[in-house]
Amino acid sequence: MGLPKAAACVAVLLVIYYSLDNQEVMETKASYNHSRGKRQVPMDFDLLLDLTIPVSILPLLRNSLNSISFPFTLNQSLQVLDIQFTTACFPNSTGGLQCQCEDQFAWPCDKCDVYGACSNVTGPTCECINGRPSDGEYCEPITSINPCPTPTPVITTTTAMMTTTKEPMDFDLLLDLTIPVSILPLLRNSLNSISFPFTLNQSLQVLDIQFTTACFPNSTGGLQCQCEAQFAWPCDKCDVYGACSNVTGPTCECINGRPSDGEYCEPITSINPCPTPTPVRTTTNTTMMPVTTTINELSFVLDIDFDESFNEESDIVFINANRAIQTQCRTPQSSCQLSGFRPGSTIGDYTIRGPSLSDTELQAIQTGIFLNLSETYPIIFDSQSSLKLEPTTVISQQEATVTCGPPPADLNLGTNWIAEWRFNNRPITRDENLYEFSKVNEKAVLTLKRFFGTDIGQYECRLKSENGKKIFRERSNRSFTLQEQPLIRLTPLSRQIHCEKDEEVEEIECSVNEPYTVELYSVLSTQNFEVIDTGNSISYSFLIPICEKTNHTFICQVSGRKKLKQTTLEITTGDPVCEDDVFGTGNLGKMSVSSCERDEVGERKGVCQEDRLWREVENNCILGPVQELLLQSEFLNNNSLPGFLDTLSDVTDNFTEEVVKSPTNINAIVDILSNVANTSLPINSDLAEDILLTAGVLTTDGARETWESLNNDKRNASQTGRSSTFLQSLENITALINVSLAIRTPSILLNKTTFTDSFNDSFNSSVTIVISEPGEGEKNITVMTFASMDNVLPARDEANSSRFDINGRVVLVQTSIGNSPINISFTFNLNNTSLVDPQCVFWNFSLFDDRGGWDNEGCMLVEIKNESVTCNCNHLTSFSILMSPLVNCKVCSLITFIGVGISMASLVICLIIEAVIWRKIRRNTTSYLRHVSIVNIAVSLLIADIWFIIGASISKASGDNRDACSAATFFIHFFYLAMFFWMLASALLLLYRTVSVFDGGLSKRSMLAIGFSVGYGGPIIIAVITIAATAPSERYKQGKFCWLNFTESLAIIAFVLPALTIVLFNLIVLIVVLFKMLRRRAVTDSAQAGQRNVLLLIARTLAVLTPLFGLTWGLGIGTLADPENQGIHIAFSFFNSLQGFFILVFGLLLDKKVRSEIAIKSQISGSGTRSTSAGNSSSAFGFLRLWRRGRDGNNISSNDSNVTQSLNPS
Repeated sequence: MGLPKAAACVAVLLVIYYSLDNQEVMETKASYNHSRGKRQVPMDFDLLLDLTIPVSILPLLRNSLNSISFPFTLNQSLQVLDIQFTTACFPNSTGGLQCQCEDQFAWPCDKCDVYGACSNVTGPTCECINGRPSDGEYCEPITSINPCPTPTPVITTTTAMMTTTKEPMDFDLLLDLTIPVSILPLLRNSLNSISFPFTLNQSLQVLDIQFTTACFPNSTGGLQCQCEAQFAWPCDKCDVYGACSNVTGPTCECINGRPSDGEYCEPITSINPCPTPTPVRTTTNTTMMPVTTTINELSFVLDIDFDESFNEESDIVFINANRAIQTQCRTPQSSCQLSGFRPGSTIGDYTIRGPSLSDTELQAIQTGIFLNLSETYPIIFDSQSSLKLEPTTVISQQEATVTCGPPPADLNLGTNWIAEWRFNNRPITRDENLYEFSKVNEKAVLTLKRFFGTDIGQYECRLKSENGKKIFRERSNRSFTLQEQPLIRLTPLSRQIHCEKDEEVEEIECSVNEPYTVELYSVLSTQNFEVIDTGNSISYSFLIPICEKTNHTFICQVSGRKKLKQTTLEITTGDPVCEDDVFGTGNLGKMSVSSCERDEVGERKGVCQEDRLWREVENNCILGPVQELLLQSEFLNNNSLPGFLDTLSDVTDNFTEEVVKSPTNINAIVDILSNVANTSLPINSDLAEDILLTAGVLTTDGARETWESLNNDKRNASQTGRSSTFLQSLENITALINVSLAIRTPSILLNKTTFTDSFNDSFNSSVTIVISEPGEGEKNITVMTFASMDNVLPARDEANSSRFDINGRVVLVQTSIGNSPINISFTFNLNNTSLVDPQCVFWNFSLFDDRGGWDNEGCMLVEIKNESVTCNCNHLTSFSILMSPLVNCKVCSLITFIGVGISMASLVICLIIEAVIWRKIRRNTTSYLRHVSIVNIAVSLLIADIWFIIGASISKASGDNRDACSAATFFIHFFYLAMFFWMLASALLLLYRTVSVFDGGLSKRSMLAIGFSVGYGGPIIIAVITIAATAPSERYKQGKFCWLNFTESLAIIAFVLPALTIVLFNLIVLIVVLFKMLRRRAVTDSAQAGQRNVLLLIARTLAVLTPLFGLTWGLGIGTLADPENQGIHIAFSFFNSLQGFFILVFGLLLDKKVRSEIAIKSQISGSGTRSTSAGNSSSAFGFLRLWRRGRDGNNISSNDSNVTQSLNPS
């Protein structure tokens, strides 16, 4: 049935129903011209219709009437000449009516005057009045309206009557209607409730209405035509179309189709019986079952914020919603009730009680309510279908699409609707890197350009009309399934194979993760490949055909994809230099490439070294899940961030051991956190907790060694700043937190709160923060306290010293005070109470070329009390306490510098004395070699003390003086060792002269060569090896102190071990010499006696100096073993700084012959002095002469020959 014809019929029938219905929504009036009479003489008549219909039907009715071409034939006896839609009355804001004329119609001026115009006056009249005329008049054509008189207005009543024939006549009207199924029960009940005859107006009276036939769509897509009560189909129609109900008497009540001849059900009384030949079927009478009452609970969604007042019956929202529901679904057989509203935007629940309704009928009711309420509120219509996901299984980082719509035509969304997308109830914002929004064939399409695991969830599409009132919503009823990227594992990747004979076997493994398969190829030439095998995991035993130098290449490729890995086996002969299970065999300098462990991506590279070991030069193996998260972190948005951070914390927790032991994994997670910080997306409590759990894994004790390798990686300078990048990321993330919170995780405590006047709080009983004078207004403060950040951050200060340890919690503080002056006080509980010299510091990200370090600018120490340290700072960032494991002994420093001065003066005097008496000691080889040793010992110690002073100055100087400090350390090390090795040379001389024949053996020159080789050769070898082994890793010296490292590389052993070994050896030599000399008989030869005397002097010197030096450096070891013992430090400083004085006294001044020679020189010098200047004292060495006289008990003879003779043995 055509739409125009349906509109005309609806107008006739609905006037009957709605004229008796008390719930009027809108009133309209139309004038119809019909031309169909039952009488033989054609006649024309006018039909005036007054309809009450839902507002939602008005546009459809108006458009349908305007589209009809006239004259329009309804059937053989009735023709519509014209239809004029004149007047529409609506409720206005005051509760009354507002009657509006249609185009080319207007109100007479008397109606405008009486009811008041509600629109601009057009000529002599108006188009709208505030009320409905009580005389039943409606708008008239503008051309037929007479001008209003100009005197005092008088209300004139004009009557517009139908043009009728002079004699009343009867006629039948056959109406064929196409109406929504939901209206059918209302129409049927309304017709049954009308009392006939029913007068429409003075000239038209309806005598009777008979509703005969209703046709519905059936399950097969056709029609099913059902007769109303007291009507039936003739039996020929039942035979032709097939009965769909029980046969009643000679006919049936329902047929499967609509008769093509236009016939409808007829009264049962007028149907002729069907002929009764041979019975074909038996007709049984059936008992009609009672009608079952069903309850349908439905709902609608208004896209407005919920308010509890909506549930009050007097509320306008309740009134409008209830009116729409009653209008669309109430019938005499059923009732509708608005149950109330609930949150979720605003969800209205209603119930329909009555006969069972089909899905089509329920859908029609819901559509009617949607259209009715959309005139006032934005309302959501939920689709019965779901979004289309393509493909349902998506490979990670590949493209996927979600398709929505098209919206049903009866929702009248138009074609200019706007699509809005949501993911897990969060709006999807436009991001050209992730999403593409498009419209294809009246469907909305969302394209996911890069699909990750966090894209798995519930999608929702909303199509909104231009005015935003009508919203079509469609949701997904399933989720995407993620399929991981193919992960190929090929071993070996590149390797040198050392074969010993033909037909040796090398195992090749080629595999891929499920559900992929791989193909293993052998490359015969650039264009020629041989397929070896196909499968998920392939193990191939490659038989080396000929044991000679050649290359063999294999390719492992994912089936049907371009992704592949290639390996080349270099066959060679001979014995390998390096060999292990990871990199295989290889020659010197050869590089080998090895696969990572399973579930990892990347590769490892090693180089064969001269020590016959493989040295790993590159390892970029990274966990597969971490690698995917790293890639996704570059494309985060508000939708993916929650799922992303949840996955990140799960991965770091499940793979903790793998993460903390791998620099590559730690680097990747640091980059991920940095990318999260750079998104500038707001962080709530749940997101912050996921971040803290992830960061906490990186600060555990298990990660300490990995962080140390990163912080000290000199091969890749960028790695040394990773700890600083990690802390910077967490600082930036705290600035994104938009809620007050308090989160406690095993490794990190996070608090954000507000304060007004001042702030004072304790965090985890380890840090107390006090902020005074913050300024006016409410402020917020964010505090992040780390339990073990000392595992991450190096303890280097602005002087690049590593002598300090982090001895308190690291605490990160940020406030909203801005650039206003701030005074913030910290009280840190000490982790280790044995450390000293506390330094209040903050982490300065700009130090050391942005690698970061601890700085004390703007921070000062307030007090140390009860195992806690209080600091005061005037800025914000990350703070902590640095303390030194070394004793801060100011007395030790004073003793050291005074003692070193005395030592250097003593050594200078020693060298002067040696220079004065040098000619007297060269006549005896043993004496000569003894004094050569003393001179070199003195020179070595003097130069070492000079470099010690230089090193101390370098340590105190500001700036980076690492090279100068390393040089000072090298020379101090070398010359201190030289001093000990010359003592060793003296011991060797003593041993040699004691156990050998005095008049034979090595020459003087040979013994000098041995002495210098031992005295300087050994120290230079040890010093060079030490600096070569530790300097590349910057572990040669102890932080900013110019001395050997004793905490990291233990380079101090390269001095202490040789020194103490020499001390022990010298003591053994002394024991052997004393034993030999005591057993030897007395000698009478003066030469032998002289040499014996010299040996005793050497033994006495060694017997004194060896224990002294041994004691000194024994105390040095004690300072390392017990760094808190200040007594040991003082004793070490005393003995160590006076070594030069001990050499002067015990090496020279205790020698009687040396004192005698000094006395003689002083007498000669004194005589010369008295002859030239009587006023001067006798000699600078007078005190030595007097001391000698008292010591020896006699005076030196004035006979020069006797003196000379007595000194010759020396």
